[in-house]
Amino acid sequence: MNISLRQLKAFLGVAESANFTKTAQHLHLSQAGLSATIRELESQLNTRLFERTTRAVVLTEAGRVFLPTAALIARELSDAALRLRDMERQDIATLRVGFTPLMASAIVPDTLLRFAATHPQVEVEVVDGSPVEIQQAVENGGLDAAFGAFFAKVSGLRREAIIPSHLAAVYASDRTAHAADTGSGDMPWQALNDQPLICLTPESPVQSLTEEALFRHKLNIARRTTVQHLETAIAMAEKGFGIAIIPSFAQSACLRYAVHCRPLVPAVSFDFYVITRAGAVPSPTLTAFVTTFEQVVAELPKPSAG
Repeated sequence: MNISLRQLKAFLGVAESANFTKTAQHLHLSQAGLSATIRELESQLNTRLFERTTRAVVLTEAGRVFLPTAALIARELSDAALRLRDMERQDIATLRVGFTPLMASAIVPDTLLRFAATHPQVEVEVVDGSPVEIQQAVENGGLDAAFGAFFAKVSGLRREAIIPSHLAAVYASDRTAHAADTGSGDMPWQALNDQPLICLTPESPVQSLTEEALFRHKLNIARRTTVQHLETAIAMAEKGFGIAIIPSFAQSACLRYAVHCRPLVPAVSFDFYVITRAGAVPSPTLTAFVTTFEQVVAELPKPSAG
């Protein structure tokens, strides 16, 4: 059995309010996240804790028996955490941040080096994962912040736009993308017509923007190769499997490959975000880290345009 304080707080909140929506707002969670947390707890206990109807949420008999124990454990754990926090050295801080994989490999190392030079007292823990994974970690309190393509607003999370970006085409240095392609400067979307593409998975926010643009310009795709990560798409483009569509912030990764990278026009512009829990007050440490991250991105070298 592996019951967490997060699960206990979710259970106690619903038991008190008899309302999932109100509890989710109070705990700064999405309603889906709260429901998943309650299901996890019920699975741990191997029993149902609530009866859910269209009109009300009420404790089951097992829920009523578990309630005083849950309240006691949650109170004791919270008190212990406060005592331990007071015992920590005041000159040491820990920052837990999440990134999508290409950001983690291409941008984070330089960010950490620069940040360590100005904030040597801060220990930074980095987690890389998909946008869904690191967003859930922020919701659950496992991360202080996450950086990525979080285009949809989510209840319980605060978004701050930090990196303006646009879509760009990446293709092998030894190939011409299309007869309409001039070989330098911007690339028109029409140059992709009847060309093979290297696509990201459907759940990728960047791929969603790409599909909208392909549909809007009525383009036919000769062949699709689907991959999970942006850097894989760039590597596949280098080997001639097709043209990859990437966000412009990822251009620095192209320098490791024999590829050209060109902005697509008309431009598809968007922002990358840092997300935090809506109820958390941004610490000066996190604010300084975000500023350092933005500075590193602004100074990234640009690859050849072809």
